Amino acid sequence: MGLHDEIDPAIRRLAAGETLFAAGDETRGFFEVRTGRVRLMRFGADGRETALFTAGPGERFAEASLFAARYHCDAIALSDAVVACFPRAACLARLNDDAPARFDLTADLARQVMMLRSRLTLRDIRSARERVLAFLVAEAGDDGRTVAFGGSLREIASAIGLTPEAFYRTLARLESEGAIERKAGRIVLA
Repeated sequence: MGLHDEIDPAIRRLAAGETLFAAGDETRGFFEVRTGRVRLMRFGADGRETALFTAGPGERFAEASLFAARYHCDAIALSDAVVACFPRAACLARLNDDAPARFDLTADLARQVMMLRSRLTLRDIRSARERVLAFLVAEAGDDGRTVAFGGSLREIASAIGLTPEAFYRTLARLESEGAIERKAGRIVLA
Protein backbone atom coordinates (compact mmCIF):
# COMPACT_ATOMS: atom_id res chain seq x y z
CA MET A 1 0.00 0.00 0.00
CA GLY A 2 1.20 3.47 -0.83
CA LEU A 3 1.57 6.40 1.50
CA HIS A 4 -1.50 8.13 0.09
CA ASP A 5 -3.79 5.09 0.15
CA GLU A 6 -6.57 5.48 2.73
CA ILE A 7 -5.87 9.21 3.21
CA ASP A 8 -8.60 11.51 1.92
CA PRO A 9 -6.99 14.36 -0.01
CA ALA A 10 -8.22 17.90 -0.36
CA ILE A 11 -8.71 18.79 -4.03
CA ARG A 12 -7.40 22.11 -5.30
CA ARG A 13 -7.95 23.68 -8.71
CA LEU A 14 -5.22 25.98 -10.01
CA ALA A 15 -5.22 28.42 -12.89
CA ALA A 16 -2.16 28.55 -15.14
CA GLY A 17 0.49 30.66 -13.39
CA GLU A 18 -1.10 30.28 -9.96
CA THR A 19 1.19 29.52 -7.01
CA LEU A 20 0.28 26.43 -5.00
CA PHE A 21 2.92 27.17 -2.36
CA ALA A 22 6.01 29.33 -2.03
CA ALA A 23 9.36 28.74 -0.38
CA GLY A 24 8.94 29.47 3.31
CA ASP A 25 5.22 28.62 3.44
CA GLU A 26 4.20 26.23 6.19
CA THR A 27 4.12 22.64 4.95
CA ARG A 28 0.53 21.49 4.54
CA GLY A 29 1.29 18.13 2.94
CA PHE A 30 2.39 16.60 -0.32
CA PHE A 31 0.59 16.69 -3.65
CA GLU A 32 -0.40 14.57 -6.62
CA VAL A 33 -1.28 16.11 -9.97
CA ARG A 34 -4.61 14.89 -11.28
CA THR A 35 -4.68 17.06 -14.43
CA GLY A 36 -2.32 19.69 -15.83
CA ARG A 37 1.30 20.36 -14.94
CA VAL A 38 2.97 21.92 -11.88
CA ARG A 39 6.59 23.06 -11.75
CA LEU A 40 8.74 23.14 -8.64
CA MET A 41 11.30 25.93 -8.81
CA ARG A 42 13.62 28.12 -6.85
CA PHE A 43 14.59 31.70 -7.51
CA GLY A 44 18.14 32.92 -6.98
CA ALA A 45 19.08 36.22 -5.36
CA ASP A 46 19.34 37.65 -8.89
CA GLY A 47 15.78 36.50 -9.66
CA ARG A 48 16.97 33.72 -11.96
CA GLU A 49 14.70 30.68 -12.00
CA THR A 50 15.96 27.13 -11.45
CA ALA A 51 13.50 24.40 -12.40
CA LEU A 52 13.67 21.48 -9.98
CA PHE A 53 10.90 19.21 -11.25
CA THR A 54 7.79 19.34 -13.41
CA ALA A 55 4.95 17.07 -12.30
CA GLY A 56 2.27 15.86 -14.68
CA PRO A 57 -0.83 13.73 -14.18
CA GLY A 58 -0.29 10.93 -11.66
CA GLU A 59 3.01 12.35 -10.40
CA ARG A 60 3.56 13.31 -6.78
CA PHE A 61 5.70 16.11 -5.38
CA ALA A 62 6.75 17.75 -2.10
CA GLU A 63 7.00 14.41 -0.26
CA ALA A 64 10.33 15.43 1.30
CA SER A 65 8.62 18.51 2.74
CA LEU A 66 6.60 16.23 5.03
CA PHE A 67 9.73 16.23 7.21
CA ALA A 68 10.19 20.00 7.19
CA ALA A 69 8.15 22.75 8.78
CA ARG A 70 8.29 24.84 5.60
CA TYR A 71 8.44 24.26 1.85
CA HIS A 72 11.90 24.74 0.32
CA CYS A 73 10.75 25.88 -3.14
CA ASP A 74 7.83 27.31 -5.08
CA ALA A 75 5.17 25.23 -6.86
CA ILE A 76 3.50 27.00 -9.77
CA ALA A 77 0.89 25.66 -12.19
CA LEU A 78 2.18 25.66 -15.76
CA SER A 79 -1.34 25.08 -17.03
CA ASP A 80 -4.76 24.87 -15.48
CA ALA A 81 -4.37 22.01 -13.02
CA VAL A 82 -6.14 19.92 -10.42
CA VAL A 83 -4.02 18.63 -7.54
CA ALA A 84 -4.76 16.44 -4.56
CA CYS A 85 -3.23 17.53 -1.24
CA PHE A 86 -2.47 14.78 1.26
CA PRO A 87 -2.33 16.40 4.73
CA ARG A 88 1.00 16.35 6.54
CA ALA A 89 -0.32 15.12 9.92
CA ALA A 90 -2.21 12.20 8.36
CA CYS A 91 0.81 11.23 6.25
CA LEU A 92 3.22 11.32 9.19
CA ALA A 93 0.83 9.21 11.28
CA ARG A 94 0.57 6.72 8.42
CA LEU A 95 4.35 6.54 8.06
CA ASN A 96 4.71 5.98 11.80
CA ASP A 97 2.29 3.02 11.76
CA ASP A 98 2.77 1.42 8.34
CA ALA A 99 6.06 -0.17 7.18
CA PRO A 100 4.89 -0.66 3.54
CA ALA A 101 4.00 3.04 3.36
CA ARG A 102 7.49 3.91 4.65
CA PHE A 103 9.02 1.62 2.02
CA ASP A 104 6.89 3.20 -0.74
CA LEU A 105 7.96 6.71 0.24
CA THR A 106 11.61 5.68 0.53
CA ALA A 107 11.51 4.13 -2.95
CA ASP A 108 9.89 7.27 -4.42
CA LEU A 109 12.46 9.54 -2.79
CA ALA A 110 15.31 7.29 -4.02
CA ARG A 111 13.98 7.55 -7.60
CA GLN A 112 13.84 11.33 -7.25
CA VAL A 113 17.44 11.43 -6.00
CA MET A 114 18.58 9.35 -9.00
CA MET A 115 16.71 11.62 -11.41
CA LEU A 116 18.19 14.75 -9.85
CA ARG A 117 21.70 13.26 -9.98
CA SER A 118 21.18 12.58 -13.70
CA ARG A 119 20.08 16.17 -14.24
CA LEU A 120 23.08 17.50 -12.31
CA THR A 121 25.38 15.34 -14.43
CA LEU A 122 23.78 16.79 -17.57
CA ARG A 123 24.27 20.34 -16.32
CA ASP A 124 28.01 19.66 -15.95
CA ILE A 125 28.34 18.98 -19.69
CA ARG A 126 29.59 22.27 -21.15
CA SER A 127 28.71 21.75 -24.81
CA ALA A 128 25.01 22.39 -25.49
CA ARG A 129 25.15 19.79 -28.29
CA GLU A 130 26.58 17.09 -26.03
CA ARG A 131 24.22 18.02 -23.19
CA VAL A 132 21.15 17.74 -25.41
CA LEU A 133 22.33 14.43 -26.90
CA ALA A 134 23.05 13.02 -23.42
CA PHE A 135 19.57 14.08 -22.29
CA LEU A 136 17.91 12.48 -25.32
CA VAL A 137 19.82 9.21 -24.86
CA ALA A 138 18.92 9.13 -21.14
CA GLU A 139 15.23 9.83 -21.85
CA ALA A 140 14.80 7.49 -24.84
CA GLY A 141 11.95 5.01 -24.50
CA ASP A 142 11.94 1.24 -24.86
CA ASP A 143 13.23 1.37 -28.45
CA GLY A 144 16.31 3.32 -27.26
CA ARG A 145 15.68 6.01 -29.88
CA THR A 146 12.36 7.78 -29.28
CA VAL A 147 11.91 10.52 -26.71
CA ALA A 148 8.27 11.53 -26.13
CA PHE A 149 7.53 14.87 -24.49
CA GLY A 150 4.61 15.47 -22.16
CA GLY A 151 5.55 19.10 -21.65
CA SER A 152 7.02 21.92 -23.67
CA LEU A 153 10.53 22.19 -25.08
CA ARG A 154 10.93 25.32 -22.93
CA GLU A 155 10.42 23.15 -19.81
CA ILE A 156 13.05 20.69 -21.00
CA ALA A 157 15.52 23.49 -21.72
CA SER A 158 15.06 24.80 -18.19
CA ALA A 159 15.41 21.33 -16.67
CA ILE A 160 18.76 20.72 -18.35
CA GLY A 161 20.09 24.22 -17.70
CA LEU A 162 19.89 25.78 -21.17
CA THR A 163 18.08 28.86 -22.32
CA PRO A 164 15.16 28.04 -24.59
CA GLU A 165 16.97 29.78 -27.46
CA ALA A 166 20.15 27.69 -27.01
CA PHE A 167 18.05 24.53 -26.77
CA TYR A 168 16.08 25.32 -29.95
CA ARG A 169 19.28 26.20 -31.87
CA THR A 170 20.92 22.96 -30.72
CA LEU A 171 17.91 20.88 -31.77
CA ALA A 172 17.90 22.59 -35.19
CA ARG A 173 21.63 21.89 -35.61
CA LEU A 174 21.23 18.24 -34.57
CA GLU A 175 18.36 17.88 -37.02
CA SER A 176 20.35 19.43 -39.89
CA GLU A 177 23.25 17.06 -39.07
CA GLY A 178 20.87 14.09 -39.26
CA ALA A 179 21.47 13.13 -35.61
CA ILE A 180 17.78 13.52 -34.75
CA GLU A 181 14.40 13.73 -36.42
CA ARG A 182 11.81 16.02 -34.85
CA LYS A 183 8.18 14.97 -34.97
CA ALA A 184 5.07 16.22 -33.16
CA GLY A 185 5.56 15.55 -29.43
CA ARG A 186 8.69 13.47 -29.89
CA ILE A 187 12.26 13.33 -31.12
CA VAL A 188 13.81 10.25 -32.73
CA LEU A 189 17.55 9.66 -32.43
CA ALA A 190 19.28 8.55 -35.66
